[in-house]
Amino acid sequence: MSQETFSIPSGPSAQHGFAANAVKLVTINAKDWGVSDTKVTKLTASFTDYDVRYAVTSNPSTRSPAATTARNTAWDVLNIDLNDVYKHDLLNNDAITSADKEALHIHQSAGGGTSTPAPTTTPVVSLTSEEIGALHVVYSDSSATGTHYKPDNVVFCELWYLIGGTAPVTPADCTESANISRSHAPLQFAPEHRGKAVYAFARWVNRNGKTGTWSGMITAIVP
Repeated sequence: MSQETFSIPSGPSAQHGFAANAVKLVTINAKDWGVSDTKVTKLTASFTDYDVRYAVTSNPSTRSPAATTARNTAWDVLNIDLNDVYKHDLLNNDAITSADKEALHIHQSAGGGTSTPAPTTTPVVSLTSEEIGALHVVYSDSSATGTHYKPDNVVFCELWYLIGGTAPVTPADCTESANISRSHAPLQFAPEHRGKAVYAFARWVNRNGKTGTWSGMITAIVP
């Protein structure tokens, strides 16, 4: 019998989107999916707290190290509640449609108990300016820099980035993230970001959710 698993993306922006979508779907379908009112209430409360703290760090005028710490602490609580609902109520639940499973990031686990090892190479990324308000993510692999292909079993290049401000020291200092599944995909920016520096780090993520080593910092200016 095949078993299901799920993947929670990395990075504040991707995690927020994932959680907001999951909480919405669970709340709407709780009765049909057999999720108890107690769990729904607990999950909604932890997401509401996280959502407020995430909003503070997403605003440059209110962002601070203390706010980032508070957001991360709230995420740790929400992450526990999400894992509880996924593992005990959502995985291998025949009442959930294929479309909803895809939206919930639920997928079949690798057969035979096998697992693809973590990537051992790093992305070589450049952010190219080709149109106003966008930077295109062009990548290759550190083992084959003349191509624009991902390594075998890698599903996307995970990009963590910061818009404006002081250059980050590590990926953890970044506030935005994106999963780039094909080279040359665009990153879109708001009008107020034009002319600001973008600082980014990248790593490969494989089909089992295992991550490779972070690249060095990448920089560009939003056109």
